Amino acid sequence: MRTDRREFTRVNNVLQSDKSVMSDACKALVLQDFAEKFNEYFDLIGLPRMELTCQNGTYTVKLSFQAERIKKFNVLTR
Repeated sequence: MRTDRREFTRVNNVLQSDKSVMSDACKALVLQDFAEKFNEYFDLIGLPRMELTCQNGTYTVKLSFQAERIKKFNVLTR
């Protein structure tokens, strides 16, 4: 019974660690997508930065970027 429990824990840890890893290439694509959207509202200085952490199966994503200015835009109302 103990061996089964240890094996379950080991497999679970492997699966959790696989889910929490984002490759550099994937991260670069995500940041490029964010930059395109943020550029609609700001004049960005460089690409955004992202910090990704996983704790107890829940992800926390922190994005930050620098901008030279906020673009003017109109909000349409009905």
